Amino acid sequence: MRRERRWRRAAGSVLIAVAFVAVAIAISRGTGAGPPKPGSPQARADASAVARLLRGVPQSGVTLGSPRAPVTVIEFADLECSVCQAFALGAERQLISHQVRSGEVKLEYRSLCTATCAGPLGRGGFAGQQAAAYAAGRQNLAWYYVQIFYAEQGSEGTAYVTPYYLDGLARQVPGLRYRKWRSDSALKQLHEAVAVDKRAAARQGFNTTPTIVVTGPRGRAHAIVGEPSYGMLLAAIKSVA
Repeated sequence: MRRERRWRRAAGSVLIAVAFVAVAIAISRGTGAGPPKPGSPQARADASAVARLLRGVPQSGVTLGSPRAPVTVIEFADLECSVCQAFALGAERQLISHQVRSGEVKLEYRSLCTATCAGPLGRGGFAGQQAAAYAAGRQNLAWYYVQIFYAEQGSEGTAYVTPYYLDGLARQVPGLRYRKWRSDSALKQLHEAVAVDKRAAARQGFNTTPTIVVTGPRGRAHAIVGEPSYGMLLAAIKSVA
């Protein structure tokens, strides 16, 4: 009996310790509560990883890569979508590191509304968060914003996207002029651009995020619905080249 009680106490202590560690990790990541505090180790790590990924790669608006790249990869996505996050931090980063950096491919970001369309209006709503990335694009830094957003994405359905969250991301983008970004993010034309992207997706029958469209130099196109692997992206690029 004593041995059993000791075992139960030991097991309970282990469970408490595991729970404590899990909570500590969640807090350090800022999951569901916005980005890590500016200057925190996690914020610095996220921003540094994105800087290494994108440094030296041309950007123009929402396009990443050489304008002369023969293949265009358009990503219809939702910044709060967890499947989009998996793609952005996985296969897409591989594509950027190799085919985009080499000049073979250019990437274009487009908005596609999913469950977050029912979220709050204003800067924390779908159009507001997407416009925040487009506002960074007015300084040719959209992909920094997009990649940092995905790196520090919270849990869907937790209403973590607030003006504070969006501002915190902007302050991590290297070289971003914050006041200009803050003003641009409220521009009506950027919110209208989100609606234009939605209509473009609807015309092509796209209703899933991410949806990837790979187009070659002769206009041949290949659409991938859902999260593609890096190998799937390479196969699609080869098929349209």
